[in-house]
Amino acid sequence: MSWPPANGKPFRPSNGTEGCIFESRYCEHCSRDAAFRQDMENNDGCEILASAHAGEQPSQWVWRDGMGHCTNFSDDPANPARCLKTKEMDL
Repeated sequence: MSWPPANGKPFRPSNGTEGCIFESRYCEHCSRDAAFRQDMENNDGCEILASAHAGEQPSQWVWRDGMGHCTNFSDDPANPARCLKTKEMDL
């Protein structure tokens, strides 16, 4: 198997650290999970993330350009994600 996997192949984090990085890159900035982040007691959140936490392989999580990617990601305007290809500005 070549590395990284081809675009479109299923992405499954290999460990908890990789899963946390993926979630911080996508889930924490996605409008699909925004209501859950605001009120965890009264909202179910993203069904894709919930299924992944239940041990299922989400079909929406695929490899793209050598990184895990969620095809259903929708940027939350209140909490936008930074561009992954832009170097952080020095302060």
